[in-house]
Amino acid sequence: MNTWKDFFIAILLILPIFAACRTVLNLLIIPVKEGFTQARVLKNGVGANADIVSVQQTNEWGGNKPVCNITVRFMTLDGKEYEASVKKALDINEVERFKAGNGTTIKYDPENPNKIAIYDKPLFL
Repeated sequence: MNTWKDFFIAILLILPIFAACRTVLNLLIIPVKEGFTQARVLKNGVGANADIVSVQQTNEWGGNKPVCNITVRFMTLDGKEYEASVKKALDINEVERFKAGNGTTIKYDPENPNKIAIYDKPLFL
């Protein structure tokens, strides 16, 4: 009987640790990894014009700006159409510019076109 009691006490002590680890993962590690991926794509990626398919605000904030999940549709250099999403903190002016139906420019990883970064500058081809 004492064994079951010890087991439940151990579970009750371990659960908060898992919850804390999940919070650290969601708030720190994943955004940092996404930031490195986007930086690499901006540096080495291929530019493309893209149509904004949807913009959805997340419950995250970055630099006192709401973080939005922006989904775009674009065509790669080999003519294949892709739809990919990226998270970006948008200020009040950018919210208007990044509406569904508008266009923007992106850079994508040619080895994995689902990895994109918002470039939002004119492309010089």
